[in-house]
Amino acid sequence: MTSAERMATLAVVDYEALANKDVGEVQKLVQACQTVGMFYLQLQDSRAKEVSEDMLATLETGQAFFKLPHDSEEKTSSVNEGMERGYHNFKGFEYYEIAREDHRNGKLRLPMTFEPEKERIARLMDTFNRIIQTVVVELCAALDIDFPELGDDPAISCDTGFKLVYKAPLEPPGHVMAPWHTDSGLATLLWNDKVMTQLRVGHKEGSQGEDYETVPVVNGAVLVNISDELAARSGGRLHSPVHRVVSPPGSNRVWNGAVYLFRPYNI
Repeated sequence: MTSAERMATLAVVDYEALANKDVGEVQKLVQACQTVGMFYLQLQDSRAKEVSEDMLATLETGQAFFKLPHDSEEKTSSVNEGMERGYHNFKGFEYYEIAREDHRNGKLRLPMTFEPEKERIARLMDTFNRIIQTVVVELCAALDIDFPELGDDPAISCDTGFKLVYKAPLEPPGHVMAPWHTDSGLATLLWNDKVMTQLRVGHKEGSQGEDYETVPVVNGAVLVNISDELAARSGGRLHSPVHRVVSPPGSNRVWNGAVYLFRPYNI
């Protein structure tokens, strides 16, 4: 069997059961994060429907923004040099990162194109933050990891960000767009309706080979992975997976996705 034919089999954790501190679901979460370090978080039908509707509308608005000329006032006025926040055009990708701290403190300012969907974007950020915070809190409680910053105290400076990503045209299917890497922060939540994520096989045991498994898309679920800071705080008990992003199969040559980077502190 070749690497291209190998599909990853990831745990599916039920968010509602986890939020209700179901012992079995917490154990499933811990097992997934100690081994692969990546899992699906299944949302309840009503929550999944709301998130999906908000996300699709936000991505459509994001695409309208990214299609503006590079020298448009909306883009140039949104550039933050030396910072992840705001608009960036980097190595063929365009992205716009929104700071949770700005939203939390009532200072959220968006480009004009995003304004009609400001309420949806704020709701998405609140939902994603609540979801990923629940995951990390339950992990830390189960493994006795002390992390006072998880309380979402407005007095504590926060580096969490909601990032909209755009790339067009895409290279042929399977082309590596983002090479092998791990994520900074505590955890990452990925919304994507295309098969684009690949996990390196055997990296935890020290292998640096190119064998990989492709991560399928699961309807009604978001993809979550442990990031470097949480793995370090766990003393190596949690695994920050090495992964990469490739061009998806199919005829659609546009990538329009979103990532929520959970970093409830400032480094």
